[in-house]
Amino acid sequence: MPSPLPTIILTDSHGLEQNTDPVVLMLAIEREDIESGNIARTLEKLLIISDTRENALLYRESLVFQVCGYDRDPRELPEIQEVRAFFEKLTHEWPHWLWFLAREMGCIALLMSLLCDVRIHRKAGAVGIEFPNRIQVQHRLMDLFARGNQMFHTFGITEAQANESANTAVTDIFCSTDG
Repeated sequence: MPSPLPTIILTDSHGLEQNTDPVVLMLAIEREDIESGNIARTLEKLLIISDTRENALLYRESLVFQVCGYDRDPRELPEIQEVRAFFEKLTHEWPHWLWFLAREMGCIALLMSLLCDVRIHRKAGAVGIEFPNRIQVQHRLMDLFARGNQMFHTFGITEAQANESANTAVTDIFCSTDG
């Protein structure tokens, strides 16, 4: 019998604090916050999912993010400097993306395309993203892992758990960009 589909939630900070069930967590990031450079609303939600050991384990690899308000913009998100600046600022404050981002959904590749140099390829209505400097991507990943280690230490997340998460994150980004 197939396992039941996970519940997907889009909620405010209060809802996050109340949730105790495994979910796919949809984080909507609004254009007005991006253009004003205001990371507070987004950071508040991210801090809740990483504020306790229970939340860190509950929301592990369950976060999906959506950048709202750019649907009519012909540029891809990595081409929009305000989006890149927002994610750079947010990541400076909250480095735990690789523990929390869902796997096999393109989330890690999208995040990395916002934090690293990319080339956009357009052909016959299709769009592809290339990371021309894999060393830059590796350095960024290593920085995120290193800065995220404090959460592991604080919450007693085992080395095996941390390594498994790191391995799936690396596999996810490099497999999603190789094809």
